[in-house]
Amino acid sequence: MPNYNVYFFTVKPPLVPEREGTSGAANQLTDNAAYVRQSRAQVMTLFRQTLQTLMQAAVQYIPSHPAYTVQIQEIPATSPGVPNFTGLTIAMHEPIVYITRKEAETSPADSIDRRASLVMLKALEDGRFQEFPSANIRAWRDLVTGNTGDLEGLALQVTDLAPAVAEAFGNARMAYDATNWIEIQGNLLARTAYHEIAHCKAECENRASGSRWQSAISGSIHGQSGVGILNSPLGWDTDQTTADKQLMGRHMLCPIPFYKLDQPIAAQCFHHGRLTPPTPR
Repeated sequence: MPNYNVYFFTVKPPLVPEREGTSGAANQLTDNAAYVRQSRAQVMTLFRQTLQTLMQAAVQYIPSHPAYTVQIQEIPATSPGVPNFTGLTIAMHEPIVYITRKEAETSPADSIDRRASLVMLKALEDGRFQEFPSANIRAWRDLVTGNTGDLEGLALQVTDLAPAVAEAFGNARMAYDATNWIEIQGNLLARTAYHEIAHCKAECENRASGSRWQSAISGSIHGQSGVGILNSPLGWDTDQTTADKQLMGRHMLCPIPFYKLDQPIAAQCFHHGRLTPPTPR
């Protein structure tokens, strides 16, 4: 069976709370680097396992295609917060998710404090392309840097030329007083990634042309009948509904350009499946 790869890159590792315990009786943890590394590793292992399970369950709903084996692939780093795409061949239908933090600094000093969405917008701004007016970029930046207090992630789709960005926040809703915070965090990250991928896959109209690919849905994934995780990933233990699987499955193979962090932006601009470099002013 062919593989269906879902790629992720950790810009900044998930937050490890300073306290854990039972609700109402939290215990102070020592500043133990080994504990932090082990806890993050456990969170990310659960993230990968859960996301694989969620995506695999949607495979059966891919229209008229053989079964796929879903593989969750981590993009390596050249340095903290900087991905290394060397040697990777990522197909247009294969999504990319960035694990980051919800704080949205437009020009952070450290690479690990970046948001992939803001980096892409800065690249479009610096390119001074006719297709991306400054007023539009400001509006999109305001969208990213606005109130993120209740968000677990973000999907950014701008125009029918720029690539889509899917982000999951590693500090979305920390269960500081829960003994099972690792379970909560890993499951929440996976459900958020699934949710943001679906936003890009099902809603983005910049998809390859032709009758083979179904058109984007009308409206948001939140409003589709019967969805659970795709309505909101807030519940870390929310069950995946049949509607969640069907909506993802119908759009899994549709070519959508996903943003490659730090790669030249002009080479990532596609119009309905065709490479279309934007025009400098």
